[in-house]
Amino acid sequence: MLANNLPVERASHAGEVKSEILCDVGGLLFGGRHAGVLVVQGKVGYYVGNLSNASAQRRVPMTKRLLEITSVTAHTECGPTGERSDMPLPLDAAELHKTRNLIEISVHAQLPVENPILEHATFQPGCSLTVACALPRYSRPAQGTSILCLYQHKEWWMRPTWVSCFADVPERTQMLVWKTRRAYKGQVREQWHVLLALSDGECRADIHGVEGRAGEVAVDVSTNQVGHTAVEGLILLHVQGDDPYVLVERCAHHAARVNNIAMREERPFPQALRGFGWCTWDALGQEVSEAGIIAKMEEFKRLHVPVSWVLIDDGWSQTEDNRLQGFGVDWIQFPEGLDHTVNILKQQYGVEHVGVWQAFQGYWEGVDPASEDWADPESTNPVFEVLSGVILRSFEQLSNGMLIPSPRHNAGYMFWHPWDCWLAEDGIDFVKVDSQSTISVLTRGMESFGALRDRHAVLDQVAAEVFDSALINCMGMAPENYWSRPTSPITRTSDDFFPRIPESLPEHAIENAYCSLLMGCLYHCDWDMFWTKHPNARVHAWLRWFSGGPVYCSDALGETDPETLKPFFDESGVLTHPDGVGVPVMGSLLVDPVHSTVPLGIRNTFRGEEVLLFVGLNTAAVQSAHIPAGDSACLVRNLETGECTQVGAGETLDVELRYGEYAALAVARA
Repeated sequence: MLANNLPVERASHAGEVKSEILCDVGGLLFGGRHAGVLVVQGKVGYYVGNLSNASAQRRVPMTKRLLEITSVTAHTECGPTGERSDMPLPLDAAELHKTRNLIEISVHAQLPVENPILEHATFQPGCSLTVACALPRYSRPAQGTSILCLYQHKEWWMRPTWVSCFADVPERTQMLVWKTRRAYKGQVREQWHVLLALSDGECRADIHGVEGRAGEVAVDVSTNQVGHTAVEGLILLHVQGDDPYVLVERCAHHAARVNNIAMREERPFPQALRGFGWCTWDALGQEVSEAGIIAKMEEFKRLHVPVSWVLIDDGWSQTEDNRLQGFGVDWIQFPEGLDHTVNILKQQYGVEHVGVWQAFQGYWEGVDPASEDWADPESTNPVFEVLSGVILRSFEQLSNGMLIPSPRHNAGYMFWHPWDCWLAEDGIDFVKVDSQSTISVLTRGMESFGALRDRHAVLDQVAAEVFDSALINCMGMAPENYWSRPTSPITRTSDDFFPRIPESLPEHAIENAYCSLLMGCLYHCDWDMFWTKHPNARVHAWLRWFSGGPVYCSDALGETDPETLKPFFDESGVLTHPDGVGVPVMGSLLVDPVHSTVPLGIRNTFRGEEVLLFVGLNTAAVQSAHIPAGDSACLVRNLETGECTQVGAGETLDVELRYGEYAALAVARA
């Protein structure tokens, strides 16, 4: 590190002289000399020199900026008709800061307000602010490579796509991964880059391309709430280095600390979901009943399938007109109560844990305000909070008339805690809470994204108190959700498994694999249920196992094939688990496995040994995977057949796959 910052005089394009500061950040080497960072009005660049003699330091013109903020634009509305306009803001409304390991961009934007009781411009809730950032030519993707984009394509889900330049980055992108290639002193150096958008405070950020500008990206910042005259928060992280997985982890760790949420290793995997599970959804749907569950359990028993846990999905609860009526069970479908069903599962069929489905807003269209269960303060269901003698409802009413649990901590607690306690008394051990990203849509204009932090904090707190944090978050892949959960351990990472649409395999596989690249830093990833008797049953089963998350089927009556499950149990009949989270292999990161000749490759470890899964997803071409031995020979073992192949030092094992084919392999390296 430099002993002192060194002021440097440099002429600007306008002929002015500006003062710059040279500061060493360590860790960068160019041609054997230390490299530092030069920061000038939101621009960052390298200097190269001998740090042992600062006074004799050779200064190099700043030609290699990492990022540059080129414009900040406010999107405002004003007056009774909500007249909209764009307002350029000073560049210092966004601040670029270089730490030792990454670059971060934050915004501190304030609209002028002369008199708050008179009409004045406020930020639009849907897109409040846009920050344009230029990337220098050397930071653009290497020729012939693509940029991996993770973007929100539905209200609840993200998916990957691949583009050739920054101009094509889709709206609502949350993460970019790409590779650069530069020649230096006769050698070619490759570097990986990651850009990560953040949700912070009241805001969320989204990256997108700028038409016609191959070297620029824009970051939209939104609040979701009308009336804001200030927008503030961390919006973007940029890192570069040799290992893309380390870079993603570094960004996620920084963002998690900013948002005060745990990383995956700080979220223990729920013991309740360790074994093999069965979910009622694709078997029974909303017509789930005790009779239907018992019939399926009889079949599992006859086939010697060791079901450790059961998830009673949507359809069990007390609802009418798509609204929650109370905390009780549907007495028509469970005539002797939920506890009766749970006792049968545990006592007669050896099921160790039972869970139920809930909706984040109570039910799909909220709760019924006319229900007797919460219309009377003297009701036996304690959904009221008494504070200073005033009864506060535990719900809030939306503009569309829906009633949903309140975002206020105490009020929300008085909804979730009694409900989950009631479930626990009936023997329930865990919950799956669905429809989470719907809240941002329902509360648009009314609540900022910051209110979601309070909703998730209450949900996680109650799950920790009642179920030892055994909570599956679902339909919650919007960034304002996944950056807001303090402690809950599991999140679904894809749209539903659609068993009756076999051609949905490629989309389901890539959503889970590539979204796990980021989500796996924060959560254990749930790749959803599958069918053991299905055209793609075995590849779906291997995908679930490689995920490192819960493994469970949703077989209908008469539709279970025990042979599909055999590879995943040890000699004592216990379901095995990989060590970590399944993520794409490096060779798959920048290649679309659905439309190229490269299959989807997923990597994990099992008991410390490298394991790989390759899946053919291109219906129009044979795909090839390559496993290099490296400097030493390695042994590749087929996890299903046990067949072994020796690969010599410097050699490569090639694996060819057609659509729907797969190879599950273990690699033992010297």
